Amino acid sequence: MSNKPASKILLSVFIFFSSFSLNAGATTDFQALTDSYIKSWAEFYPSAAFSKGLTSAAFQFEDFSGDRIGHWLQYNREVAARIQAQKSNLSLEQRLNAEVLQRQIKREFERWEHDKVQANHPIWYAELISQALTYILVGDQLAPHEKARALKKRLQGIDKLCHYAINTLRNGSPERTRRSLQVLERTLAFYQNNLPQLTRDWAGDDKQKQLQTATRNTATRINDLLDHIRQQVLPKATLSDYFGVQAYTRKLQIDVDLTPAQLAARAAQEIDDVRRLMAVEARGWWEDNGKKVPEKSLLTAAITTMEENRVDNREDFLDSFVKLTHAAEAFVIKHDLATVPQPRTLYIGLSPDHFSGAAYGGVYPAGPFNPEADTLFYLPTIPDAAPEQQKAGFYRSFNTHFNTMIIAHEMLPGHYMQYKIAVQQAPPVRALFADGVYVEGWGTFSEKLMLDAGWGGGDRLTRLAHLRKRLENATRAYVSVKVHTENWRKQQLLDFATTRGLLAPQFATNLWHRVINNPLQITTYFLGFHGFKSLWREEQDRLGEKFNTKSLVDAVLAAGPIPIDALGGIVR
Repeated sequence: MSNKPASKILLSVFIFFSSFSLNAGATTDFQALTDSYIKSWAEFYPSAAFSKGLTSAAFQFEDFSGDRIGHWLQYNREVAARIQAQKSNLSLEQRLNAEVLQRQIKREFERWEHDKVQANHPIWYAELISQALTYILVGDQLAPHEKARALKKRLQGIDKLCHYAINTLRNGSPERTRRSLQVLERTLAFYQNNLPQLTRDWAGDDKQKQLQTATRNTATRINDLLDHIRQQVLPKATLSDYFGVQAYTRKLQIDVDLTPAQLAARAAQEIDDVRRLMAVEARGWWEDNGKKVPEKSLLTAAITTMEENRVDNREDFLDSFVKLTHAAEAFVIKHDLATVPQPRTLYIGLSPDHFSGAAYGGVYPAGPFNPEADTLFYLPTIPDAAPEQQKAGFYRSFNTHFNTMIIAHEMLPGHYMQYKIAVQQAPPVRALFADGVYVEGWGTFSEKLMLDAGWGGGDRLTRLAHLRKRLENATRAYVSVKVHTENWRKQQLLDFATTRGLLAPQFATNLWHRVINNPLQITTYFLGFHGFKSLWREEQDRLGEKFNTKSLVDAVLAAGPIPIDALGGIVR
């Protein structure tokens, strides 16, 4: 894995402030204001800053004690006021950066003032603690002795956070509180069983003993927090699992100008449209192969056949994704779909032990503090020793057709390439506070972009895998609205997801948990896909025969993850 120094921005070296404040320059100059916000954000959220490449943040951990939250919110108010005062005098590029900052500030107030996560969200603590060591364990920014020092500092920070949570956390919603217990229980097991082995070579004998002692102490603190949540929070959890119309609308409109009813209507239409497209694709596949099946069984038969084309072990699974990534890069270059950044800075591996749960994975991109660092692509996994029925279900879901389609979403021209270009070319504020609708929308639209260009060899089942994912995305958006604004219960969601959304029962159950825990995030795939689809149609209509896919892709990615409705002004 590479570890090249950042060459573009000076943000990688600064001294953490002792308090949040605007200097004189930041009050009059927008760039100074932006830089000031980024520095203060990195101080307040060192784990996030470290994940974006800021090495010095590895030796810090989140501290919300005393008046720090209040000072942070006051600082955000001051920045918001300065942006509003300067906005009319800004250039187009600066106005876009201002919009990114304004949305980020709204998210801060949503978290700390509306949700009051410090008092009402056990899951917020659980997720922060569970990922506290991720980038120390998997990254290559630090030498072993530096990792040991960072680990010690972070263990101390987790101890302090657990103490703060026990004294502050008083309420929660039942479903999310139960979820927090599951996450913390897995994290505790990792600290007790896996962490000492993973860190055994980081320091000499004496320091290693100190690390082991610190690890045991932190495990005790996590267990104390678990006891507090079990005994004091869950039995008294009175907050609703559902946002309600007002809160859902407010959260949704941070990113898009839609009402929940409008979102649900669009998603319902998409479900109908995509099911028709799936039926057409399935019928065409069977006819191409000279076979006939009853119309009512056609789609089920096609999906079953699609799922039968799969590997059945971890080694072959990893090898297939490595080969698909190489092939996708070559395809993008050969078909002139985009300018592919070189050299490739990418590590592909199976999801490490410290990730919570058996099947977790994801793309962990380089950030603007160190843009030449490797992107980490961790694949979801299941042990080879798992029961055969579980393994079969896992590999049916990650079948060859699905994997061929999803590599465009995750790697090229999707997330890997999107983030790689953004941290190299776009203003840092855009990569740090990325627009979620753009991010997941681009990944989803990349699937279509590649398939339309011939990726997958025109295989109808690979196209069907994409349509099935689109159906799932629309289903996610639809049930998110129904649960949080119309009080749909779990069984209503399961019935709809399995009958209209065609999800397998286990995935419908997983969807219920995602709707409760991340209801707005799961709408971004559907919203973003249609945002990019509309942008492409508008540009094709505007340019006619002069339309060039590569030019538009390059412009979109160079702009960085900004609100999609602002991209028209950039690309034109």
